[in-house]
Amino acid sequence: MNLVALITGAAVAAATAAAIEQLAAAALRALWLSARPLSGEHSDSRLYHRQLFSPGESQLWPAWVLLVCAGLAIAAAWTGLGGAGWLWAAAGLCWLLALAWDLWVWERVAASVKFVSWRRGWRRGQRRLAVSDLREVHVIEKPVGPEWLPWRPQLVYLALVQRDGKAIKLPRTGSLFGAAGRVEELANFVRMQMDQVNETRKRIAAEKRRGARDAMLQGLPPVHPSNRPQTGL
Repeated sequence: MNLVALITGAAVAAATAAAIEQLAAAALRALWLSARPLSGEHSDSRLYHRQLFSPGESQLWPAWVLLVCAGLAIAAAWTGLGGAGWLWAAAGLCWLLALAWDLWVWERVAASVKFVSWRRGWRRGQRRLAVSDLREVHVIEKPVGPEWLPWRPQLVYLALVQRDGKAIKLPRTGSLFGAAGRVEELANFVRMQMDQVNETRKRIAAEKRRGARDAMLQGLPPVHPSNRPQTGL
C-alpha cells in the first residue's frame, strides 16, 4: 500500500512540480526577453519557445529526470519515508536544477517586422534572417512515436526557404498547450511582412520604369511642324 501511495504521490507531485517550473521559466524568460529581445532594436512581435512537453527532444530529459526525482522526494516526505527535512531539501534542489537546465537549453524563435531570429540554448549564438531574404515559410508538424499508436504526440516548427533556395529548420516545440497555434501565428506574421516587402519591391520597380520612360520622353527633341506626318485634313 505504501508503494502504491508513493508512486501515485510521486506522479502527482512531479506533475505539479513541472507545472510550477514552467510558470517560473515563463516569468524568467519574459523578463530576459523584455531586456534583450531576440530581434535586437526591433520588438519581438511574435514568439514561440521549445516547451518542456516537446516529445523526442533529448536535451529535455535531464529536466524531466530531475522533476521526477523531486516528485519522489516530495511523496516520500508526505508518506513518512525517511527524514522529511532532507527529503524536502532534496526536492527543492532537484526542482531548482530542473529549472536551471530548462533555461540553459532554452530554444526560442522570434519575428519582428524586419527579422526572424532564433537561438538554440545558451551555448550557441543568436542567428537572424531578414524578412526580405525569405522566399517561403512552412509550418512542419512531425508525429513522434510508433505509427501503430492511435495517437502520437507531435513536434511543430518552422522551415524557412531563402531567396537563394537554401532551407533552414528552426527550433522545434511540442504541439500541446497552444504551442502549435503560436508557431502558426508567427508563420502568418512573417508571411504578411514578406507580402509587404514584395509590394514595396513592385512599387519601386514600377517607379523606376516610369522614371526611365519619363526621362526618355524628356530627352527626345521637339518635332518640327514640317516633319509631322500629314493627315490630309
